[in-house]
Amino acid sequence: MKKRDQEEMMAKMREIALQNPENIRIIETSVDANVQIEFFETLQRLADIDEEYNIEALFSELNCEETALDRKKDILATLTSLGEVESFRLLEDYLKIANDEIKTWAFLACQQGRMFLESKLLEESKIYIASGLGGSDYKLRYIFAFASVNEDFSESQKGVVKGEIEYFLKKDDGEIENVNFLNKYVICTALVPLYVDLVELIQQIVEEINQYGSFLRENVFLTNEKMVNVVELNEIFDK
Repeated sequence: MKKRDQEEMMAKMREIALQNPENIRIIETSVDANVQIEFFETLQRLADIDEEYNIEALFSELNCEETALDRKKDILATLTSLGEVESFRLLEDYLKIANDEIKTWAFLACQQGRMFLESKLLEESKIYIASGLGGSDYKLRYIFAFASVNEDFSESQKGVVKGEIEYFLKKDDGEIENVNFLNKYVICTALVPLYVDLVELIQQIVEEINQYGSFLRENVFLTNEKMVNVVELNEIFDK
């Protein structure tokens, strides 16, 4: 997807989330983003196939040790898309016995299958959003990191940083899950409403904190794909 298309899509989702947050559902998962993309691309590919399925036959094939891995993935995606009580129960049963090779897919299938079933039973149309760090309701989970211009934060600086992060996030209906000071970095995990322009929010936080002595570097690390550690931050900020 082109950057312009991504920006337009995000702007549209922000508009929907602002006006009708109940129509947004963030998928709560820590599954690698690339695995999620592969799963949803498979769902989309199979959605274009108009075919009647025998649910029991699909489940039998799924449980067969000789069935190829790619075929098992297709079966899981198919059972997911059916949105039936029977297919969802079978997905739940399979998740309990799935081996490591396919367990992540079984987890995603079960999770997404529950959402499809809920939408069908409640006759509601929802937008489902997946990211590497997941989220809750209409809020995405992000990790962002600030770096001190010095080797470490003083106790007073830590108080300022934490206080301003809490203030700005709370103002925009965000939720702090964790704030850690590690060497010259502060790493924050937070839930932020989809309608919030997070880049603008982060800029406001940095500008406000730096009014107390310009002790933060202007560069900021931000992701909703995976956890981050000090070694990775050293490499990122050094560049």
